[in-house]
Amino acid sequence: MINKNNQLMPIIGPILRLLHSRKFMVVLMTLVVDIVIAYVPAFESVEESLLAVFTVIGTALVASIAYEDAGRAKETVQ
Repeated sequence: MINKNNQLMPIIGPILRLLHSRKFMVVLMTLVVDIVIAYVPAFESVEESLLAVFTVIGTALVASIAYEDAGRAKETVQ
């Protein structure tokens, strides 16, 4: 039984870390908002603008989180 868990951890471990990642959560929420905007008829007149704005905001958040993580990693190396 323990052997089966050890075999699954190399597969499940990275997936679980991905699901707990702040970057992944931002990307997932941006995708959900973009899908809602694309399929709600009330947003039809401003759909293109809203999609662009929310996608840029999500991308900027992911980039800033990556920059913060890189700074943290640099501090631990020194």
